[in-house]
Amino acid sequence: MWRDSFRLQIFCLLMAVLAIVVLVHNFFQLEHLDDDTVSGSNWITENNVQHSLSQTTKTTRKPYCGYKQQTLSRSEEAEQESLLAAIQWPKPPDGKIAFVQSTDPAHSDFVIVKPNGFFKVGDQLEVLVRMKDFQGKPKQYGGDYLQARIHSPLLKAGATGRIVDCHNGLYKVFFTLLWPGEVKVSVSLVHPSEAVQVLLRLREERPDRVYFKSSFKSGRYSETTECNVCLPGDLPVCNFTDLYTGEPWFCYKPRKLPCASRISHAKGGYQKGLLTQEESLFFQSDVNIKRPILSSGPDSVIVKPKAFT
Repeated sequence: MWRDSFRLQIFCLLMAVLAIVVLVHNFFQLEHLDDDTVSGSNWITENNVQHSLSQTTKTTRKPYCGYKQQTLSRSEEAEQESLLAAIQWPKPPDGKIAFVQSTDPAHSDFVIVKPNGFFKVGDQLEVLVRMKDFQGKPKQYGGDYLQARIHSPLLKAGATGRIVDCHNGLYKVFFTLLWPGEVKVSVSLVHPSEAVQVLLRLREERPDRVYFKSSFKSGRYSETTECNVCLPGDLPVCNFTDLYTGEPWFCYKPRKLPCASRISHAKGGYQKGLLTQEESLFFQSDVNIKRPILSSGPDSVIVKPKAFT
């Protein structure tokens, strides 16, 4: 019995010594960190612009886009060219368009080609959309972002159309009639062509307009830094590029933690104030964003069931 009691006393003594060693180690670790817990506010300001560190380190602000210098294989170059061609968007003839000359959905209209024709399930319906500006003048170029659909509310049925930009202010929309009965046509302007050009500019000049953040943690110490495809400045970064797809992703490196200590990722917010006063006129929700374009004639057709022989 006394041997078991002695062993128990020795075990308790060792555990107490181990606890003291761990406590002293943590104390010196926290003291080494100067009792500083870095939060996201030190990296991401209330204006959604990271500038505090660039001021202290006096670095030149330039985008960190190291992935742009990557060497692509022939197949990757072909894929890149194909993707760029797929997202190519028509541009206005002039670099700067006045608001009154931009697309106005209220003045624009659409017509159903052959609205009184005989239609059956499986046929194609053609619609012509005519865009005008705020002065009521026909547009002479394309590039508007339109959405078009056919629908039957009673049947809870709907389908989208294929839109062809004629590059002269006219758009052709083609629908496949998939069900019988009365089918209504709806066309809406999501963004005028002038707004699309602003969005393209922001995509090229401000890829960081939507920013993200990641949290890093080791023990009781944590930091939060900004993350994006491109990061401004010459600060150290953590490279989280996907090794399989090659999709680039970077985060500012924590000041006192390794990159491997990242524990979470989240959306940080949007940078504001990127539009000029004139550009903001192209983004008015009650004027030219997601506004319906009305028909100048019938907006529906009657579809007959498909005849079987």
